[in-house]
Amino acid sequence: MDLSVIDCFVKVADARSISAASRLHRLPKSTLSHRIRQLEDEFGMELFVREGHHLHVTDAGSELLRHARRIQASCEDAATALAEMRQEVAGTLRVGSTGEFGTTITSELLYAFRQQYPQVNLDVVFLTSRQPFSDVTEQALDGIFHWGEPLDVDYISRRLSTASYGLYASPDYLARHGTPETTDELGAHRGLIFRQPTRPQSWYLAQNGRSEIDILPAANCIANDYWTLKYFAVAGEGLAYLPGFFVETECENGILVPVLPQWRSPETAINLIYSRRRHVSRRFKAFVEFCIEFYRGREGKRIPRYYVEKVG
Repeated sequence: MDLSVIDCFVKVADARSISAASRLHRLPKSTLSHRIRQLEDEFGMELFVREGHHLHVTDAGSELLRHARRIQASCEDAATALAEMRQEVAGTLRVGSTGEFGTTITSELLYAFRQQYPQVNLDVVFLTSRQPFSDVTEQALDGIFHWGEPLDVDYISRRLSTASYGLYASPDYLARHGTPETTDELGAHRGLIFRQPTRPQSWYLAQNGRSEIDILPAANCIANDYWTLKYFAVAGEGLAYLPGFFVETECENGILVPVLPQWRSPETAINLIYSRRRHVSRRFKAFVEFCIEFYRGREGKRIPRYYVEKVG
């Protein structure tokens, strides 16, 4: 079986569209279509079924995809083994990330890793917070950045850092509505609320690990995207409950300020999770070591950071 045909099949399966795979990998649509038909003719069964604008793998396609990923992984392992004979850190690293903070945490770490190991190519997949790790295994990911403690004990988990939520608002909003001095005053303010899959996220805050409050104020904006809430907070539309690392640059530039800074949520872990395996490549060993060291000196690294900027 031609490996290039297998590679085209995986590209189309991942993109769920021949057109999307063509644009993403700069391959002619005719080439991709021909190679999919070549596989279907060879096996005598359909590998994809169309639903709307997307292609979905059939049962046969799913089985082939499972084996195709193993074939690709074996080829990648062979290339890695040869690179390691030259004492190089090289090859493709497939990384997943859960949570809504990928561009703030995951992207900057991966960028810094690439600066140190430029021969490593990155393949990054952002996952839903409710996606089971069994699905991740099918995608042959080397590791996953996970917000919170993992539930699956079959995976190795390395804690990289911790973070906590707090309340933030723009100076303009506080100048118009006043700065809360106690938690009792929060009810009089407008909330920018995150929508979780089953319910709105309340503001759970504690002071010095003793006093605790859990409130859900009236909201003038509810969204299931933290970047939208941060945008509205910078624009002066209310108080937002956000992780400290997520608003670092906005606070440094004075367009957001902490509100009741002595009240924060308990610390939440940021973990790197990966499966147990006999052979660990030089590439992934270097990646794990880099991730652990990254957060020890993150503030001093010169890396691009994304943030909301107030213009005018």
